[in-house]
Amino acid sequence: MPATQVDKRSYLELIKDKVDEHGQPYVAPATVFISHAWKYKVMEPFDVMLEYGEKNPHAYFWFDLFTNNQHRASHLPQEWWKTTFRTAIGDIGAVILVMSPWNNPIPITRAWCLWEILSALDQPHVKFRIRFPRSMRQVFFESIVRNPDHVLSALSNIQAEKAEAFLKDDLDMIFKAIESTIGFQKLNTLVNAQLREWYVQTAVEIVNEVAMEISSADDDANVKNAMDQIAVARMQHQVGSLLSDFGDHDGALNHFQKALVIHQTTLGEEHLDTVQVYNRMGLLYDLKADFDQALDYLQKCLACQVKILGTDHEDTARTYNNLGLVYNHKGDPEQALEKYHKALSVVEKKFGQDHLETAPIHSNIGSIYDRKGQLDDAMICYLRTLKIVEKALGENHPEVATPCNLVGLMYQKKGDLTKALEHFQRCMVILEKSVGENHPQTAMCLSNLGLIYQTQGDLENALEFSQRAITIEENILGSQHPSTATSYNNLGLLYRQKGDMEKAFEYYNRALEIRRKVFGEESSETANSYINIGAAYQSMGALDLGIHNFERGLAIQEQLLGLEHVDVATLCNNIAVLYQAQNNLDHALNYFQKSLGILEKVHGKGHLETATTYNNMGMCYYRQGDVERALQCLEQFSDILEKHFGSQHPQVLATKQGVKKLQEDQQALLLEKESKKNQMKHDDDNDDATKEDDKRDPVEEEEEEEEEEEEEEGQDLERVGEMDVVSSLPSSTTRNVDEEPVNAGDGGANTIKSGNANVTSTNTNSNTTKTTQQVPSQDKYGENKNSFTIRSWGNLT
Repeated sequence: MPATQVDKRSYLELIKDKVDEHGQPYVAPATVFISHAWKYKVMEPFDVMLEYGEKNPHAYFWFDLFTNNQHRASHLPQEWWKTTFRTAIGDIGAVILVMSPWNNPIPITRAWCLWEILSALDQPHVKFRIRFPRSMRQVFFESIVRNPDHVLSALSNIQAEKAEAFLKDDLDMIFKAIESTIGFQKLNTLVNAQLREWYVQTAVEIVNEVAMEISSADDDANVKNAMDQIAVARMQHQVGSLLSDFGDHDGALNHFQKALVIHQTTLGEEHLDTVQVYNRMGLLYDLKADFDQALDYLQKCLACQVKILGTDHEDTARTYNNLGLVYNHKGDPEQALEKYHKALSVVEKKFGQDHLETAPIHSNIGSIYDRKGQLDDAMICYLRTLKIVEKALGENHPEVATPCNLVGLMYQKKGDLTKALEHFQRCMVILEKSVGENHPQTAMCLSNLGLIYQTQGDLENALEFSQRAITIEENILGSQHPSTATSYNNLGLLYRQKGDMEKAFEYYNRALEIRRKVFGEESSETANSYINIGAAYQSMGALDLGIHNFERGLAIQEQLLGLEHVDVATLCNNIAVLYQAQNNLDHALNYFQKSLGILEKVHGKGHLETATTYNNMGMCYYRQGDVERALQCLEQFSDILEKHFGSQHPQVLATKQGVKKLQEDQQALLLEKESKKNQMKHDDDNDDATKEDDKRDPVEEEEEEEEEEEEEEGQDLERVGEMDVVSSLPSSTTRNVDEEPVNAGDGGANTIKSGNANVTSTNTNSNTTKTTQQVPSQDKYGENKNSFTIRSWGNLT
């Protein structure tokens, strides 16, 4: 610095006695510490300080280039940095970290910058803020307008544990300090939280500034103004996409609505740009579980496309696909299948049966079969999807990860955990090479791997993979994102299996809090959290609290899904089991009968789900002493099992053996009662001969007869209670409740992103592994995640 060269002083020493034009000193105790990388151009930290000073005119900055004597740089010992330097930051009380470039900030890669960040974050009273030079704002905004996914990639780059230093001793000291205090995970999470805040705030500010500038422009240039308005609408659309990625569905909806109004005003109701917003709003309402609104917007989208493009256009096919998605989520699988098949017919006619465009639709059709319990048919669809994508793109292409994950999920449901693990591990390798080990998609695969280990009983490996997934999601998406909530739910179940109920409830309640905040009280996600909490109380024997939470979940499900949805039937079954455990058999039978009525209507009398309820009802009647009805239910149960698994299946043989024993015991009981009745009649006939000699009081005689009848009934019930059928027949069991996928997580829809448009398809592999026979535990399994990008279909226009 030439001004200080002669005296070899710091710039601060040069100006310490000078004042500005207002008489204010240039040098005073610092109020803000400026942290920056030495690789920056000097104007970048200057720009941050100038912008901050405009809003905070009394601020004084500690800026090393001015404060330190650059001509006599000394090598201070590490102890000085650990004590004096850290104390100085505490005394200043505020740190601004200058970040640049926006998508891979240099300070996170330099160890000494991490030390300055740690010195701020490890002192709670110190205010820590991230700021970018103003020149970065426009660069950032132009990037997200092209593709909002760039933001997730940028957040994935924040990995402080990969920072470097010139001296290894410095690096070791700084890393040791971080690990012994807040840890790298928390440091990354706190930095990313501020980055997300800056990204969202900057995007919203810029689009609002541009919109205001356009609206106040001279109306003489009408054509130019209209073009500018359209540009603003497209910006609003992309900002909405960014907010949706971060789980702010209401904020996203606000920006989509602004885009829609502009398109309707400037281009008209039936322009393809307007249609594109209809599509996106329909998918967003689907995420919010407002299925009627979702269908309304998608039907508008479809009507315009049919009119403009025709029924055989690929964009029309995509809207059929998205309508199928909503119908599937709404619980109308037949309508969903109809829409999916329409989409597939158009795409196959235009591109061919094995074209890459057909892959997502095959996947979605598979999801319907999966939901209906037709696992073999679902597997055929998923394997076909995988084959198509592998043939088109190669076996190691990033988009192979999605169908590979789906096939793994199906093997998991079919009980082949070895093959499930094999596919999840392959998916993991693909994603780590393509999007990196610190990306939300990789986190989803880690979560699914954790669930496999959990199912195998390897709880330590399950915990490791689940915590790795949560670390990534907290860092990239934040602790309030729906996908993070899904991971909290799974971790709650894992801790419950480990017997740590305190931690189980901690994570279950975290998931519930996020879901209530993001989706509202009356949402399927919130209902599922209540169900999980109810199951946890059930496992503790707190049956009243279990029933209370189950019934809260049921009330929401009935409102959202209707009274005849399979998920309602499943939960009715589970509530019945709790009432049965309380020996409240009348309430139990009411819920069992409600469940059975729904399942027979939806699946038919011969479905495995129906069999489960027949078994549970049979055991309930058995406990009531109504052996005749118990036998009717258990025989139905046995017949359905034999139909599906064959007469020699171990479960079928065991069930038949139990039913046969119950029938034999019941027949023996009836014969014994008949024998007693005949003996009593014979005894009565003998007594008639001596009646004249032994007259008794009629009232007393009637009371004795009543006592004898009651004693016989008690013996009958006692004999029923002694029947050894429990060892042969399964006891009443709860079934797993399917949760709708959470978009990102919670598992979620497979989003097919394409430039300015998002076309969404789905695989509604339930977030739980649904078993259609007897389930050994009454809890829901963890929620599988499958929200991967399958295929870019291009713009809807």
